[in-house]
Amino acid sequence: MLNEEEIASINSEMRFITLELMKLAQKKRKSFREVAGEFISNTYTLDKMVKESGVRRTIKSRSIAHRNGRARSSR
Repeated sequence: MLNEEEIASINSEMRFITLELMKLAQKKRKSFREVAGEFISNTYTLDKMVKESGVRRTIKSRSIAHRNGRARSSR
């Protein structure tokens, strides 16, 4: 379950995204619904691409290594 701080953070991000989509819709002379639909579609596409690339496994491995004190100090 989310705590109050996490909920506030999520709400803040949603407000920011909404405002940016509203600006984009006005700039492109499209409806908010059209622009938001494109955004959502792109989000799912990116999520699928990340999952297919194995990036999440790499990120998880790095965070575990960092937690265990085995992370690389430089790249």
